[in-house]
Formats: sequence, structure tokens, C-alpha cells
Amino acid sequence: MRRGALSARYLSWTIKRGLLRLRWPGLLGAALLVLAVGFALFGVQSARDRLRALDAQRAELASRAGSPRAQDERPTQRGQLANFYAFFPLPEAVPEMLGKIQRAAERNDLTLAKGEYKLAEERDFRLARYQVTLPVTGAYSQVRGFVNDVLDAVPSAALDELTLKREAIGDDALEARVRFTLYLSGE
Repeated sequence: MRRGALSARYLSWTIKRGLLRLRWPGLLGAALLVLAVGFALFGVQSARDRLRALDAQRAELASRAGSPRAQDERPTQRGQLANFYAFFPLPEAVPEMLGKIQRAAERNDLTLAKGEYKLAEERDFRLARYQVTLPVTGAYSQVRGFVNDVLDAVPSAALDELTLKREAIGDDALEARVRFTLYLSGE
């Protein structure tokens, strides 16, 4: 009994003596070592548990995707094509789109005095094309802002042509010709 008490006391004295020898850098290193071991035991283990749960979820989703019911829910090629054509607005929406183009010009301090408008429909093409050609005069930043605003406001619009012309090198104003094509649902 006495011998056990002595060995415990000797062990305690040896630990204290070793800690005093380490000083603050050694104590800091020992604390970091204890922290790293704690993180490895608790942090890594919880991450492993989360990974196992995600693997189980992935396996469940993969098995459902392979089932006949899940295959029935997948869009067919014909359904995907129908969704594509449903994105485009009907021809009745042209006045609204032209209004958005006008508002984009006003936001960029440009005046749309005149324009050319042409509707093109083809038999084998399910989309109608409405071409809008607009001459504008302004600074480069205004023209660029106008084009960006139109493409943001009218998702079915495509920029077909942008011609910039400057009379003299020192002029701030550009003469620009902008042609958009508005794609419309042909049905």
C-alpha cells in the first residue's frame, strides 16, 4: 500500500519537473498536441459519420433513379423539346418587348427616333423571328449599357448586329446601328 502511494507521488513529481523544464513554448506545444488529439477523436469521427450518411443517401438516390418509376418521371426528348419551345413568348408579347427596349434606351439616355421592324416566319422552323433595327447616337458606354439592358430585359432577344461609327476621333458621340432578333413561339 505504501509502495503504491510512493510510486504515485514519484510519478506526480516527475510530471511536474518535466513541465517546469518545458517552460511556456513546451507547454504551448503540449496543449496543441492535446487539442489535435481531441480534434482527431471527435471532429474527424463526426465527419466520418456524416460521410457515411451521405453515402447511404447517394446509394438510395441511385437505386431510385434506376427504378422503372423514376425512369417514367424523367423528361423524354419530346418533353424537353416542348419545354424549350415553351420558353419563347407568343407573338402577342411583341408590344411588351418593344416597350422594354424603349425603357432600356431611356435608362441609358438614348433616343429611339425610328427603327425598322420585320417579322420572318419559316415553314420548317417552329420559331418566328422579329428583327428590330435601331439607329442610336450616344457615347460608347450608353450604347453598351443599352445593349446589355435589352439582353437582360428580353431573354428571347439576340444581338445580331452592332455597328459603331464615329465622325471624328475627338467626338464623344457614336452613331450606332443595333439589330436585335426577338425569337417568338411560332405556334
